[in-house]
Amino acid sequence: MTFKWTNALLFSTVIVFIAACDNGTDEDYQEMNKHRTASSSSTSDTAIVLDVDKVGPINANTPFNIHRFTVDFNGFNVSQQTSFQEGEAYPVIRIAKGAKTLMTVNPNSDQTGIYSVLIEDNLVKNKLGHRLGSLFSEIYSYGKVEKCLAGQEELSGKTICYAPKTHNILYIFVGRWNGPDGEVPPEKILSTWALDAIIWKPIK
Repeated sequence: MTFKWTNALLFSTVIVFIAACDNGTDEDYQEMNKHRTASSSSTSDTAIVLDVDKVGPINANTPFNIHRFTVDFNGFNVSQQTSFQEGEAYPVIRIAKGAKTLMTVNPNSDQTGIYSVLIEDNLVKNKLGHRLGSLFSEIYSYGKVEKCLAGQEELSGKTICYAPKTHNILYIFVGRWNGPDGEVPPEKILSTWALDAIIWKPIK
């Protein structure tokens, strides 16, 4: 596939990760949690819910069509924008509440369907129960971590892991450690990292 689908996320790191799988301070993450909590407190009855098989009205059969998204996300700001990867332009659909981006929808290679959705705010409710800003140790039991991969390119310094007991939802964690780039930190270090964003892919 010659076209690159990323929007700072769906780059080769994530694609390879999915195919291959058939040191932070407490103050930093407490501050992140405060920010996430504040953003979620204003959620209305039109809340978007992330589940394994869908994100709000988006599912595996949803076409990549700006008119369809405008209708389905009535009450939200929906816009089609152009992103670039390695000099190549491709469209994405941005869904926002006011000036706050909630999620970005990436098309498949022929731009007719959905390749993935990047979730960036707690106004999108996670049915798995994990909020952006949650610590790694609050999501995974010690010794029972799902498969993880070190982020590369735009995700360098971050770690990508499958959400618990899923095969199409990926959690992106941020934190600090002094180890080499391109390696997943030890679980003891990861335990203090925070959930920064979520990738959902439709199940075909």
